[in-house]
Amino acid sequence: MEKTVIWTRIMLVFAVHSICIISPLYSQGIWKKVKGRIENTAVNKIVNETDKAVSKGIDQAIESASTANGQDTTVQQDQSTNTHAAEPQNNNPLQSYSKYDFIPGDSVLYAANFVDDPIGELPSGWNSNGSSVIVNLNNVEGKWLRMAQRSVVLTSNEQGFGQDFSVEFDMVFEIDFQGWMAPEFRFGLFASGEQSPTSNKLLNEQNGDKSFYVNISPHAHSGTFSLDSYEKYIRYFNSPAKSENKVKTWYGRIAHVAIQVQKERLRIWIDGEKLYDAPKGVAKAGEFNQLFFKLASSPYKDEQIGVYVGNIKIAKGLIPPRQHLLQNGSFTTTGILFDTGASRIQPQSFGVIKSVADLLLENPQLRLQIVGHTDNVGDDKTNLTLSEQRAAAVKEILVSTHSISTDRLETLGKGEAVPVSTNDSEAGRTQNRRVEFTKL
Repeated sequence: MEKTVIWTRIMLVFAVHSICIISPLYSQGIWKKVKGRIENTAVNKIVNETDKAVSKGIDQAIESASTANGQDTTVQQDQSTNTHAAEPQNNNPLQSYSKYDFIPGDSVLYAANFVDDPIGELPSGWNSNGSSVIVNLNNVEGKWLRMAQRSVVLTSNEQGFGQDFSVEFDMVFEIDFQGWMAPEFRFGLFASGEQSPTSNKLLNEQNGDKSFYVNISPHAHSGTFSLDSYEKYIRYFNSPAKSENKVKTWYGRIAHVAIQVQKERLRIWIDGEKLYDAPKGVAKAGEFNQLFFKLASSPYKDEQIGVYVGNIKIAKGLIPPRQHLLQNGSFTTTGILFDTGASRIQPQSFGVIKSVADLLLENPQLRLQIVGHTDNVGDDKTNLTLSEQRAAAVKEILVSTHSISTDRLETLGKGEAVPVSTNDSEAGRTQNRRVEFTKL
């Protein structure tokens, strides 16, 4: 009996492994049939023990076949039995954002970092049809909105974005991959028309007068993403799903999303890479006024799916720094971001800094003063010192990374002394945390 069992196992593994190489999708059906026809308890036990190893081989073969064909294959299981989110690959910020050309809007309309919102509740003024709540993460700074499966979330924004604007937010994926397909995550914008941007009706469907959204389907070793836009209920633009290994590099850490809309033109970056640049990506009519997030359902338990969003900023007006400096003699930006209470520049700031560097390189006689400003959180003296350090950090990047001569740059810090907005709201504080460039 023992010899029969051993030979049965060897033959099964060899047969299914061979089929995996030829046709991974077909092999899944064969494996199920083989298991279903084995009734002997001892042999069935061995088959079940072998099942995990064979399934992993099948899943990896499916992923290889999908990538080779340049398309995503719909299957019932994901490509791995990993129990943790994939470790991010080497992500040198300077290298990753070296070609980043995103420039945020000039005037902050809306901001949310949940600092004043209680843990375990939906942010004040937001709307949702699920149990999404504010949480702390043990390995990531700040507060985050944890998306619940089978839910849609609308921000508390009530203002129109105008025709030219930018949207930014951070996202974190922590998924306990166990072989099943993870739920699809969707983010996008819509113009609510006659409805309030936070209307319950828009929790059921997010079309409005016009809309667009990006779908991200995370897999253990890769993932897919796609873009669709609509004018009311008629599709206006579509970019089919792309299967990319880069998706797994977004797992287990903060990935920054940046969106820029200029009338019909739509551009989207994730982690410094431009995923979409569609000249006619969105419809002309209507005005966007809401950002939404949606998480689909899956066989996973809620505690196995961690999809988090935070650090949201919406800003209108997209006048290039070049135009500001050459016409007005100064340029002010909230797009240079620093670690909280520190002068370390975050990598998503490199697009703005590069635009200033390009202008200096094209105009050899141009000299600039860099002025740092803070909000009023903390004491005056600390904020003054911090603003000086931040201005100096911007100068250091321009000199060391972009080869700008140090004698063409001066720095100054003004702390919280010159606010341009109220410090009573996160949007106002975000507007006050700024860097100003002035011609000398």
